[in-house]
Amino acid sequence: MLAAETLALAAATALFQLPGPLDSTLGTAFLALVGFLVVLFVGRIVLSIAWRLALIAAFAVGVFLVVTTYLV
Repeated sequence: MLAAETLALAAATALFQLPGPLDSTLGTAFLALVGFLVVLFVGRIVLSIAWRLALIAAFAVGVFLVVTTYLV
């Protein structure tokens, strides 16, 4: 049983030492583009929320300005 585990560990270690498809200049560029797209996607969602919050805040401040200017 111990020999089979040692052989499996040796095979897994050898497999991890092989160069992968992303271990090149083109693979690195691909990973950079994928990371950039993830940042853009998350940023798009965050900016969508930020726009809504900014519009709500501008409306609230506008209403407060009208109330304090004309009704007080």
